[in-house]
This record gives sequence, C-alpha cells and structure tokens, in this order.
Amino acid sequence: NEDRSIALVFNGEIYNYRELRDDLIKRGHIPRTDGDGETLIHLYEEFGLDLFDHLRGMYAFALWDANNERLILAVDHIGMKPLYLHERDGRLLFASEVKALLADESVQFSLNLDVLDTFLSFGYMIGEETLFAGVRRLPPGHALIVEHGSLRLHQHWVFAEDARRGDPADRPYDEDVIITEARALLTDAVSKHLRSDVPLGLFLSGGIDSAAMLGLMAREAHGRIKTYTVGYDTKTPDNELLHARRIAQHFATDHHERIINADDWWTGFLKYVYHHDEPNANPSAVSLLLLAEDTAQDVKVVLIGLGGDELFGGYDHHRAIPTLLHRAEQWGHYLRPLAAPLGYIERWYPTFKRARIIGALPTYLPRLRQAALPRDEALLRMQSFDGLVFSDALRGQLYSAALNAHWAQARHKERCYADIITRSWHNDPYNTAQALVINTWLTGNALLSTDKVTMASSLEARVPFFDPVMLNFAARVPSQIRMKNNKYVLREAMRPYLPGFALQRPKQPFGTPILNWFGDDLQSRIQDVLLDERALNRNLFDRVALEKLLRAHFDGRASHVEVIFRLLNLELWHQQFIDDAIAHKQLMRE
Repeated sequence: NEDRSIALVFNGEIYNYRELRDDLIKRGHIPRTDGDGETLIHLYEEFGLDLFDHLRGMYAFALWDANNERLILAVDHIGMKPLYLHERDGRLLFASEVKALLADESVQFSLNLDVLDTFLSFGYMIGEETLFAGVRRLPPGHALIVEHGSLRLHQHWVFAEDARRGDPADRPYDEDVIITEARALLTDAVSKHLRSDVPLGLFLSGGIDSAAMLGLMAREAHGRIKTYTVGYDTKTPDNELLHARRIAQHFATDHHERIINADDWWTGFLKYVYHHDEPNANPSAVSLLLLAEDTAQDVKVVLIGLGGDELFGGYDHHRAIPTLLHRAEQWGHYLRPLAAPLGYIERWYPTFKRARIIGALPTYLPRLRQAALPRDEALLRMQSFDGLVFSDALRGQLYSAALNAHWAQARHKERCYADIITRSWHNDPYNTAQALVINTWLTGNALLSTDKVTMASSLEARVPFFDPVMLNFAARVPSQIRMKNNKYVLREAMRPYLPGFALQRPKQPFGTPILNWFGDDLQSRIQDVLLDERALNRNLFDRVALEKLLRAHFDGRASHVEVIFRLLNLELWHQQFIDDAIAHKQLMRE
C-alpha cells in the first residue's frame, strides 16, 4: 500500500477489479500498478474483513497488516484456489501446494490414517484434513486470521445465505423473468471472465454447459475463438469428439483435439498423482491434464463450462429427492432404530450368503438403510454416492485388521458428515442438495482437480458458472423451475445464442474409457503397482483379499474399476510423497 504497512502475496484473478479500482481511486486510494491483486490491499484498507463482500474471482492470498500485526490467509468463496496449512512448534507454514511445505526441512510427512477411509469412500477428501498428517486445507469461503498469538477462522461466504431464511418453493415466480435474469447474469459473468491481457480459449465438450460459454463468447469475440477438446481412440459413450466438433463448426472456431489412448492416459496419470499433491480418483482430470499440456502451447487462459449441472438441476439423483424424502417420512420412524443392524447385515452379507442364511436381501439393503437415516444425512449419502464403491462388506474383506480397527475408532467421515450437514442445511431440500454438492464433490474434487491439472502447465482455468453472483441467483430460483426438464432455465436462457442441436442434446456424463483400459491394456502395470512388496508391506490391505479382487476383475467375473483406481492413486501417491520424501530428507541431512 501507499505507506508499505500492508503487503500481499496473491494467486488468482479478480474479475471485477476494474470497477473496484475505479471506486477505490474515487475514495482517495493511489494504486501503484494496474494489476488486480493490488486491489485487495486497498479494499482491506477501506473495508477491513468486509472486503470479501466486494470480490468476484478466484483467489488464495496472504495479507500482512504490519500496523496491527495481523496475518490474513484467505481463499475464494468456493475454493477454486487451494491453500494448505501446516502448524508445528509455534510455526505456521502456508502454501498453494503441499510440495512447497515439504521444502521446509522441519516438515516430516506421514500418512494420516484417520482420514484414509474417507478418501476410499469418496475417491477424494471432504473436510479440512488431508492424507498428509498435520496438513490441512483452508476451507472454501474462509479466512484464517492470525494475530496476538492466536488463530481464528472467519467465514466470509455461505451458499444461498438469503435462501436459508425461507423456502423458495413457497414464493410465486415468473418464469420469463427468471430466464431473462439468468441470461443477463451469465452474460455478465462470461464477459468479466474474458478480461485478459493474454490469449485465451475454451475447453469444449459436447454438452450445453461449454456450448453456453461458446455462445456467449462469440458475442464478444473479435476473431476466431480457439476451442479445445479431448477424446479417445475408442468408440464409447465417453467420446465427446463428434459432438464438440459439430458445435465448433457451427461457430467456426479454431478447433483443436487431443486424442489419447491407454498408454497416453497412464503416462498422464503418473504426472497427475504428482501435480495433484493429494490422492484424487478423478480419471477425467487425467485427460484434462493432457489436454491442458497441448492447450498451453497456444493460450494462457481457458474458460470451462463446469457448473451448469450444479446450478441448474442437471443431476438425475437430485430430481429423485422428493421420492427419497417421501420414503424417509413414510418409513423412517420405523426403520431408524434398525439403521445399525442393517449396516451390520450389509457388512457381513458375504458370510451370511455362504451360510445360506440370507437370499436376495442386498437388493433392498441400501434402500432400507437410506430410508432409516435422518433427512439431511440421507441427502448427503445419496449425493456423494457413499457406499457404492467401498461398501461396508468390501471394507470388512479388503481392509487389514489394523486398518479396520483404526477406521472404526477414527470415524472421520461421520464427523465430516455432521459438519457438512450443519453448513449445508436449507428449508428447501434442493438448496440443501446443491450446498452438499458444493461442500463435497465440487470443492474436494472437481474444482480442485481442474485448478491443479491446468496450473501444472501454467494454464489458468476460469469457471464463469461459479461466479458468486451466479451461485446466489441459482439458489433463489424456485425448486419447481430449477429442477424442471434437465437444466431447463439454462437451456431457455441460451436459446437465442445456441443452435437447436446443442439445446436438445440429452445430458451425457464426461468420463474416460478406463472400464476398457483397466483390462488387458493396463493389467500388468496395475498389478506391478498394487502387488509390489513395498505396497503389500504397508499393512493397509489384506493381501489375499486384494489378490482375489484383482483376479476377479481381470478374469471378467466382476468389475472393480473404481476400487482399483482409488488403490492405485493411494499407492502411487504414497511412493511419490511419503517414501520419496523420506529419502529426500535423508539426502539433505547427509
């Protein structure tokens, strides 16, 4: 600042900094540069901790206020830019990457067994803790204030805070007004995200979300827009190439494609484990990393269409919420006392089956257990798909005796459930479901992975759908129209800008063909990693059960793709960050 009493370290982008800068100059501030980061310093001088109310952007920053001896560490409203923390012996270390913390000689990393089951359950981490013991991630929408020898968390953003005070479903609404407002707000968000002094482009899939980005970009473009798509050398539903190509041709973009095979993907996967810092079982993000490598040769900024599903009702399981709530209301009173016994039966079902005690009960067990849960916990489990990959039965077989005992005692996931439910609760169950998505899958997986795999190539990814103005608007849209006909509001808002074939295309998941690749193509590599003596000697998993699971998968008797991918993530991460870190520390000491 002007008297050098406030300093800033900043990572990210403030999209409305021009408007903020003009206002600050009128208030008497004298910026030294034209950059967006400096705006934060003067906002803090003017508004203190209320500066966050004025920001539209993605960021992680550290601000030092020398006069008050106050350090502020903060991340944006939805956690698009991560910030990791490590406290030890009265010292606080912070960095955008865990690898930076590892550079400190005093830091010794080890596996955080308390949260391992949480990762295996979800395929990513929820909550603040990481798989590094002693390292946590600053939660989205929060700042950590360090002053007078103490630390305190300050929450500066809550999803749908206004909507928490009432049920939007009870309000009258005008459909045309909502669609018009959605169009205006998204147009403004895209316009602000296009501000750049370096070349930019668009990651284009075949869906309406990225097509909406392209339609709005085309209204402001002064030349051909550069678009980039990833595809595969297989004819599977995961391939977006043809659909993206058709949209690109309609808008006459400068279109580029990256087509990958199993070998490409495996090479990218090894890089992904390193760049992600934390284990994260998101196979699509590996493809995105490879696409980002190519894209970074042309442009330095890309827009991404992530977010349309979360904001505008694109998930089928969200539309099933009324059925879930009806089931819970009708049967929950009777089933709630049976929740624990049902879990016990599900866990030990294989034993009972061999003893011919139970027949076809597993078909009904998950539904019965879900109906036995309180409303919001049932919503959370449905939204996170908890139990579909690592069921209690699989845990009982695959976890070592030591890990089973530790998991039963730590109960980290259950503690996270309670916290997330508290932070996500709304009178409107659809808002609750959206908040649960934000507080689990989005912040722990999709947004985190997107940032890490693009920044690995120094490519800045921007996500207009998650502009705070868009998030707050989506929460105000009444449930009846928000959940109507698969992103109805978004489709109608974009009707003036998109061709009919893009508007009418049904929703398709963006995935990768690892179901095919995790067979003959990659079998030997998978076995080399998971059955290596180094992996088996960690005493995390039962050797016989693991060998049996792999045999069943590769023989075609069962599909364990998700389980195998999570185990691969964990083992390769352990090798790179725990084993190699120990060797590196030893080398430094010598």
